[in-house]
Amino acid sequence: MRVLIDAAFFAGPEAEDPAFLNLFALASDGRHVILTRPAFVPRGPSAIEQWLSQLPTRTAAQFRQVLSQGPDAAARMPAGAVGITVASLPSSDWSAGQLCLPDALRLLQTPLGVMVENRRADWRFLLALAPLAQRDHLRRALDRGWLEILHAGGLGEMKAWLKDLVEQPFASASNAARLLRLWVMFDRDADPADRSQPSRASLAMKDLCQSAPERPWPLGHHQLDRRTIENYLPETALRRWQSDKSGAEGTKRRKMADALCKLRRDKPQAARQYNMKSGLLADLSPAVRKEVEEKARRIQDADLDPLFHGLSDTDRGALKNGFGKNIAAYLEHASEADFRREFERNRAPGEPDRETILNTLLARL
Repeated sequence: MRVLIDAAFFAGPEAEDPAFLNLFALASDGRHVILTRPAFVPRGPSAIEQWLSQLPTRTAAQFRQVLSQGPDAAARMPAGAVGITVASLPSSDWSAGQLCLPDALRLLQTPLGVMVENRRADWRFLLALAPLAQRDHLRRALDRGWLEILHAGGLGEMKAWLKDLVEQPFASASNAARLLRLWVMFDRDADPADRSQPSRASLAMKDLCQSAPERPWPLGHHQLDRRTIENYLPETALRRWQSDKSGAEGTKRRKMADALCKLRRDKPQAARQYNMKSGLLADLSPAVRKEVEEKARRIQDADLDPLFHGLSDTDRGALKNGFGKNIAAYLEHASEADFRREFERNRAPGEPDRETILNTLLARL
């Protein structure tokens, strides 16, 4: 995050507060970037140099480096990088991003919360989404405590949690810091009445994210363009899942992987909305599902959403029960190139690319 400080602030009483040193500590390891207005000139006559001259020699050298490197570091930040101004104010103007020193520290010390439905699975997806350099950056941020994964436990709980923040965004410094240090990702899911459309719960979540206060910056969020993260598994990961079993179970898995790959080729929109964990059976109406299970009959075209019409009996049978609840674990076996190819497969005009999605997160880190 960019932190802007007027040079005059360094001559004021708050610059003598030990807490002000903490702000520089938060930038000395690259977590945040400090800029000054006007721009800092090393060894030049200014209130900033006067302030630095009163510090221990080693500390002054470290902080001088932070200030000198600030402009270049800011230029390397992702497009849309957010920032605040630290100002001499009796209280913060959160909506304008003008913060008094205590609130600025509160915000900058708060890890970026990545709110997801499932901590382990969605974190795997984000790492798979990222090119190697950004993947290492995300891992390092998590390891250093700059980023934390907020496990919401499902879309309903996520919405309730976020709703509380959005409805009272600046009721307290803790509320404001949590909302401004937040990025949200959630499934598209599928509407039971039309599997080509997002679920009502997912649309409601998207509306809630878009209704969050846009000052000083909008809430970062991403609604998946496919049903779930599992729908992005590349074929190499599916084949790894297949090879983990042999015999009859291995043959069954091969048929499932073959059928999904065929679905992706012949009916890409259906493949994007296929229920990867629980299969075609889970998407049938309760009455039809009961009949199929109790009578052990095959699933027919008429049982399915029109998106899935035209499948062969063999493919319907192979895709009946899905790949299981733990299939997302195989994202770890997806190379960057394989994941990128699958992510780009049939990406519709207007759908964001990987860089755009990641930048909405990294711009807030």
